[in-house]
Amino acid sequence: MRAHQILFVEDDVIASLASSDFLRDRGFRVIEVANAPLAATIINQRGYLSALVCDIDLGPGDDGFQIARQARIAHPELPVVFISAMAASRHMIEGVNGSVFIQKPYHPRQVLEALRALSPSRSAA
Repeated sequence: MRAHQILFVEDDVIASLASSDFLRDRGFRVIEVANAPLAATIINQRGYLSALVCDIDLGPGDDGFQIARQARIAHPELPVVFISAMAASRHMIEGVNGSVFIQKPYHPRQVLEALRALSPSRSAA
């Protein structure tokens, strides 16, 4: 059985560490990156991803919505969880179909719950 491999894209190092460690403690493999170019590299070079968890505002360059669209080209059924301090209404307009939006600040458990809701057959403990 493959490990649940999550691409976690977040430019806030503390938020990324807290959430990634939480997910690792629950059986996920987490690849942490802090910007869109690194995310694109992982999306294009990795054969298997269980899900994408992505901040929306990543500074200069592509935002989380663009990363998610790119990921869905490579992995059409990929579960996507957006995390952001921005208004949820923007997610409704620009987010990819079937994605979940979590408002910052958040608890890492919310990410786990969103991943379970998006792909219950692949949930970790």
